[in-house]
Amino acid sequence: MILFCLLGACVFTAVHMKPSISCEANQYLVNGICCEKCSPGTKLVADCSEVTETQCEPCQEGEFQSSQNHDKYCHQHKYCDPNMHLKIQVEGSSEKDTICICTDDFHCATPECESCNSHSPCPPGFGVKTAGTGSADTVCERCEKGFFSNVSSTSEKCHPWTRCKATGLVEIQEGTDKTDVLCQDGPKSRMGLVVLIPIAAVIFFVIIGLLHWRCLGFKEPKNKVLQAENMGLKQPQEIDEEPLPVQETLLRGQPVTQEDGKDSRISEQEGQ
Repeated sequence: MILFCLLGACVFTAVHMKPSISCEANQYLVNGICCEKCSPGTKLVADCSEVTETQCEPCQEGEFQSSQNHDKYCHQHKYCDPNMHLKIQVEGSSEKDTICICTDDFHCATPECESCNSHSPCPPGFGVKTAGTGSADTVCERCEKGFFSNVSSTSEKCHPWTRCKATGLVEIQEGTDKTDVLCQDGPKSRMGLVVLIPIAAVIFFVIIGLLHWRCLGFKEPKNKVLQAENMGLKQPQEIDEEPLPVQETLLRGQPVTQEDGKDSRISEQEGQ
């Protein structure tokens, strides 16, 4: 009895079981038929049949399909929201989505760059190894011996210590990763000041003397004129001309001036 039941089950399975259908990578199975997928940049309108092929249409503006598909819709392009510090890096197309990137001083918070974070500053003792970009944060490194950084910054690198000897100074304290070395004036620099100060003073007084002499030179002619007037002398242009000679005669006992070249006569009638 058991053997009979097993034999019947095998016959039933062999009669009613349909063979499995395997479609290619660029096809999809519908109603036992392998239909061609829609190409990138298009979407499905109608499945294929035994007598018709798959019907597709292009994505509309602002939409895309990046691969072969049998979807009845296209995906919307990503919106780069400026209020989220995002901007467009690559414009989208019918086959590719828009790529966003963060604005200056910000970087993407996720691989998909749907939001942004501000760049991390490097603290004192650390300098910027790689400056932050729109897609990556700042990379910091500790300042090595001989270098320092005393600020928190997203752009400053480690600065080398000051070389005191190169500037004629003497190092009095070694620097750290956060502070520069301390320098002070050396004997040579002090000697230089001792020499320079007198030279500068001499030059200063020479300039003052020249200016003073020049001012006195401009006033000299006026002083000479005043001196001449005080001494009762007249300038050449102010000397009076000599008067013409005159002759005097008496008229009724009074002198009368006559011009040169004329005879002086007194008639007897006038005398009487």
